[in-house]
Order: sequence, then structure tokens, then C-alpha cells
Amino acid sequence: MEPKKIGMVALTTMFVIAAGSSMAQTPLESAAKLTENERFEDASRAIRAILAAEPNNGEAWFLLGENYYANEQLDSAQAAFDRGAKVNPLMPLNAVGLGKVMQARGKSADAKLAFEACIAKAIDKSSKTPKPMQANVYREAAEGLVYGAAKDPTTALAYIEKAILLNPNDAELYIVKGDALFEQNSRDASEPMVNYKKASELKAASAKPIARKAFVYYRAKNFDASITEYDNAITMDPAYAPAYRGRAEAHFYKRNIEQATADYQKYLDLNKGNLSARVRYAKFLYLTDKYTESLAEITALRNAGVNDNTLARIEGYSLAQLGESKRALAVMVEYFRVQPDAEEISADFETMGKIYAGLAKGVADSTVTREGLPTGDLDSLAAGMYVAAARIDPSKMDLYSEAATILRKAKMYDMEMRVHQEKIATGNVKSNDYYYLGTAANKAKQYATADSAWAVYVTKQPAIYQGYLGRARANAGLDPEKKTWQAQPYFEEVVRKMKPEEIVKSPTDAEEAYFYLGFYHFNSTKDMAMAKCWFEKAKALNTGSFNTTNINTMLSTKGSRM
Repeated sequence: MEPKKIGMVALTTMFVIAAGSSMAQTPLESAAKLTENERFEDASRAIRAILAAEPNNGEAWFLLGENYYANEQLDSAQAAFDRGAKVNPLMPLNAVGLGKVMQARGKSADAKLAFEACIAKAIDKSSKTPKPMQANVYREAAEGLVYGAAKDPTTALAYIEKAILLNPNDAELYIVKGDALFEQNSRDASEPMVNYKKASELKAASAKPIARKAFVYYRAKNFDASITEYDNAITMDPAYAPAYRGRAEAHFYKRNIEQATADYQKYLDLNKGNLSARVRYAKFLYLTDKYTESLAEITALRNAGVNDNTLARIEGYSLAQLGESKRALAVMVEYFRVQPDAEEISADFETMGKIYAGLAKGVADSTVTREGLPTGDLDSLAAGMYVAAARIDPSKMDLYSEAATILRKAKMYDMEMRVHQEKIATGNVKSNDYYYLGTAANKAKQYATADSAWAVYVTKQPAIYQGYLGRARANAGLDPEKKTWQAQPYFEEVVRKMKPEEIVKSPTDAEEAYFYLGFYHFNSTKDMAMAKCWFEKAKALNTGSFNTTNINTMLSTKGSRM
């Protein structure tokens, strides 16, 4: 679980500029601070109170949109930005906000056009936009590209450099620059750290730059360093709620569940009365394997009127982990009905795979009735979901294997073969991928495909007899009438490669090769002495197989010719 990266890091700076030289916090600045501390409901109430008195306040509409954007309520964010752009078109940030929503929804091309149009308008001399506001436009566009679903850190950095030229003392610019640099190259945190240090120098009383350093360590899986920096952020500002959540999640990955839970409780205390904080807590309970507790919190949130589809996601996940596959299926079907396609994640489909696999097992052992279940084959549905999850997240290649295993057990060899082919096509290939493809293709009687797979396997594992056996079986399948005897050289390789201990362990494999070679000499070369030699070797294994029966018959009826 990755700590949420809040997109509106520069809000306070923007409103300080707007407030002029006054040192007292304005209502907008106070509301921005609430958003920064993830007190989203409190912030929303404060901003709406301002808008009730000033309905044409473009800055307030922008702040409301950013508040929703940070809380992943993209529909509400879009509505606020749109309203702000209409009531005060001279205030340019709402138009940038609409671009950020597009980017968050994966509409990168539309977002880029929106950002460029906003920038062009802001820097046009005829607009007379002050330089600090021009810098804000660049910065907000950069945030959309750094924190959105489809990231473009290179363009974001170009925007930020221009913003720094316009307003070099804006600490928030260096935070965004650090984040963009880390997104561009997560293997090198040195440059991001330089920029977070610069931000701290410009804004010495802020815990935010320190928390960003902690987050970089978290992303690099250096959880000890992350916790230390979160400690520093909390020392700087004990009321900075995101630091407690970030530290909780770092502790979680170290499996320090007690400390993680204590930090999340503190996060909840600082955000008392804010339901969005409890939504995050419900997700945290799921991640700490407290599925029953997570479900109870979700129920309480629903009773409090929370309508958040990510709660349905976590509810479905928790039910699946508890083995309540039928209930989980109903929840996830409704979740997918509501969730925009662009906001579906790999884990959604992985969970559906787990649900269908659980239902298939339940139906097979009669612990689950078919009533109310999909009419399709549950095993193939499970496999299809695992493959869909792997397509979304290339780091989850093991899900292809999970899908293939389900199909293999269900004897759906054609489908299993296609799963292996898709996995190989990704380029993330291991030798055993060809082994499993060859095995599945042989069982599916797709012998040409099997032979090609085994041909690759034996080049990668030339000392292992199973590759030659797989190729021998494929070529035997390609020559069912025994006209070419094209499997013969591969069965000879099987005999050459099998070690004595392997013959003891897998006698039927050796027998298969011996029998084919005996049969080859019996029918093709007519070398009865050689045929008898191979048949006797096969008979000595005494496996009791169909081949053994054939050998006994052939030795008895054709013995005089041998």
C-alpha cells in the first residue's frame, strides 16, 4: 500500500500570495491547511461556508476542487473546477484543475492539451497574469503529471523549471520537483533529496518536505529510514496527520503491526469526525489481515452515509479472504458496475480470480450451490480474471502461472496453452514457460505448437531429458500413422539423457522411449534383434502399463522372428 500523494501541495503558498502582506491566516489559508492535513470533510465545510458568502470566488472553487481531488473524488473535483472556471474565468487554476482530473482518469492527450492551453493563456502578455500566478499554473500542471494515474515526469520537470524562474522562493515548487525527479528515476534519490532540503530551507516550519523525504525512503523500501524521517516530521509538527499515516504504513511493511495500529489511531484522533480518515482506516485493517474488523468499519461507514466505491472494493477483498465467495462475488459485481474502467486496478481482477476459484472448489466439493452463480465455467472464469490482472500489472507474472494451473487441473489444455503463449509474448520468459507450454500443447494435441516450444526448451536446458521426451511426444503426434518415424531421434536422446536414478524415479518415461524404439525397429528397420533388445529393456521396468501389455503380446506372438 502506497501512502497517498496529495496533489495540492502548493495551496497554502497560493493563498499567501493572494493575501498580500497580511500575516494572519485567511479563511482560505485555514481551509487549505485542513486539506493538507487530510481533514477533507472539515475543509469542504469551511470552503462551502466561504462560497455561501462569495459564490463567485474562483480561488475558493479551486480549493474545493483540490480538496476533492486529494480525496480521490474525481467527479466532485471536476464539478468544482468547472464551476470555478465559469464564475471566474480570469482565475486560471480551475482550468488547470480540469486538466488534472483528465490526467487522473488516464486521458493524457486531453490533459496535455488542457495544460498547454492554460499555460499559453497565463503567459500571454495581454492576460496581465502576475508572475507568481503564472508559476502556480505551471506548478499545478506539473502536479497533474506527477501525481496523476498516467505519469509524465519529464514534462512535469520542464514545467517546474519554468515555474522556478518565475517564483524561485516558492518552497512548494521544490517539493514537486523532488517528486518528479523521483518518478523519473526511482533508483537515484539524491536529486529529490536536494530539492526537499531546499524546500525545508525556504519553509523551515513545515513538516511537509520532511514527510516527502520519508515517502521517498518508503518507496525505495528503506522502511527504517522512512520511519526516522516521519519521526522528524512529527517532531516538527505533531499535528501533521499525514506523517502518522505514512509512518503507520512503513511500520506495516516491517510487520510492526502494533506500532502501525497505534499510528493509525493517532491519525484518526487528529482527523476526528472526518469519515474519509475512517475510510482509509478500513483499508488499513484489510491490509493488516483484520478482515472482520474491516468489514465492521465498512458497515459503520455505510450506516453513516458514506458512499465510496473503494469501500465496496475492500469489502469484496475481505470477504474473499474469509472464504465467503458468494457474498464476495455479489459485492464485486456491483463494484465493477459502478467503477470507471480507467480506475480498475490489477488487484480487483486478482480478487475476482480468487472468488471464482473458491466458487469452483465449493461447487466441486458440494459446499457451494450453483444457484445464483454465473452460467459459465467457473474455472475458466477464474483463470481469465488472473490473466486480466497480470495484463494490468506486469510485475504479477505469477498470475499467468496461477491461471494455467487452474486450467490444467480442469483439463482445459487448449486454454492453458494460450495462457502460456500470452505470458511468453510479454517477454518476461523463463525456461519453464516453454516446458509448460509444450506440455499443455501436447495434451491439447496441438503438436506443432508443442514441438516448437520443446525445441526452444532443449536449447535452454540441453542436459534435461524431459525436453527431448516432450519433443518426441509432439513428433509422434505429428506422425500418427508412423510413416516417417520422426520421433525416433528424440526418443534416442531421451535414452541418452536419462540418468539411472531418473529411470528409477520415472520408469514410465523410460519405458515409453524403449517401447517406441523397439516398435521402430520391429516395423521400420525390421531389425528384430534390436527390437527385442529395446522391448526387453522396457519389460524389465515392469511398470504394468499399456506398453508392457503390448510388449508381452509382441514378444509371445512374434518371438520366433526375434
